[in-house]
Parts: sequence; C-alpha cells; structure tokens
Amino acid sequence: MSDRLIVIVGFVVMLVVALGVVVVTHVRRDQIAPLGETIAYLTRNRVARIVAVLVWAWVGWHFLVR
Repeated sequence: MSDRLIVIVGFVVMLVVALGVVVVTHVRRDQIAPLGETIAYLTRNRVARIVAVLVWAWVGWHFLVR
C-alpha cells in the first residue's frame, strides 16, 4: 500500500468518525454537547484560537501539501 493511499484512508476514517460524532450529538443532545458548541467553547480565548489555527496549519502542511 502506498503512502498516498494510507493518507487518503486516514482522512476517510476521520471523516466517518466526525460524522458519527455529529449524529450521536444530535441524538443525545441532552447528554453530549454538539460539536459546534464544543469548538466554540474551546476557542473563546484568543490564545486557544491561535493554537487552533497553528494546529490546523501544521496538519495541512504535513498531510495536505504535495
């Protein structure tokens, strides 16, 4: 299996997990906060937003640049 195929499979797995989390949060809304609310809570602080952007840039640079 090539490196490219492993990366593609990894992204597909992450997408499926993310969609599963969204579905579970909508079904159990009283017990689990939706993903959007969780991200909004985590990025209220300016430092947290900067860290989130830096992590996103790191992921993009290491996995999406070719």
